Amino acid sequence: MLSRSYGVRSSSERPRRTGTRRTTRSPKSIRKGIAVSAGGVVWRERERPGEVEVVLVQTPARRWSLPKGTPENGEKLDETALREVSEETGLQVQLDEKIGVMRYSFGGEEARIDKAVHFWLMQPTGGSFEHHDDEHIDVRWVGLGDAMRMVSYRNTASLLEDAAALLDRRVGPAQA
Repeated sequence: MLSRSYGVRSSSERPRRTGTRRTTRSPKSIRKGIAVSAGGVVWRERERPGEVEVVLVQTPARRWSLPKGTPENGEKLDETALREVSEETGLQVQLDEKIGVMRYSFGGEEARIDKAVHFWLMQPTGGSFEHHDDEHIDVRWVGLGDAMRMVSYRNTASLLEDAAALLDRRVGPAQA
């Protein structure tokens, strides 16, 4: 099982903000929280051996990412990953090998959240993108190399690189 710690996104990877920044709160008075989510890298082989496609979802803000979400009460992380991927993509999927945990922080001056997102490889077993929820404006199959370039954040591309390393053992060097 591959696992890698990911730091906070660099300023060049964060969406740009406009306006004046206030620095009225001291670092000690910033509220902090922890969030946990789970998701998946849904993959399939293309017609040519070694060519792999993965599923990406697009947010209303036009950012490409991987399907993921928050656990419901009493739900295990692997159950969350299966449910969220199915809801967000419309696909029925089966759980495969765990890829690892992506970590990042977000928030502002008032509160800061440290988030850990657990990801698994997944394979489709049925369903259709036509049945994805309305949380995303687009869901599509994308070549793995293209997906690494399309995702909006570097830590997501790094997670896809980890997925590619796992897939290399199964299908040969994964290519777009």
